[in-house]
Amino acid sequence: MKDKSDIMEIIQQLEYHIADDFEAQDLDFKQWNYSALEENINKMIKYTVCMANGGGGSVVFGVADRMRGVDNVLKGVPFDIDIKELQKKIYENTDPHIMPLFQEIFYNDHTIRLLVMNVLPGVPPYAMIDGSATIRQGKECLPYKID
Repeated sequence: MKDKSDIMEIIQQLEYHIADDFEAQDLDFKQWNYSALEENINKMIKYTVCMANGGGGSVVFGVADRMRGVDNVLKGVPFDIDIKELQKKIYENTDPHIMPLFQEIFYNDHTIRLLVMNVLPGVPPYAMIDGSATIRQGKECLPYKID
């Protein structure tokens, strides 16, 4: 998992690199969809399962992919998104239940809010309540067959 200082170091490098350059087994970046809250929650559930099955890791929400320049890359997450509510939705929709930890990073004089979702390593297999599961392999979440 990455802490705030690790993420801030990476953010500084996004002036000349794309976020994908820094993605790894334990780190991913996702842009927030401002017009579809439910889509964002479903993405969080999927990535929680993926990271938990892959040994844990961090997902930073509010970062655009395939773009350079900090001002272009940092799209942020709405300030009214309630972290406790996100944790509750993820917990309720994972089996066995997973409770990710969230950290906020504020950038540009607190005008941009990023959410870092940290998923602790556990004892797989984990799945979404519909029974589907993914596992982190390198930079990807791949289907994970649970017997």
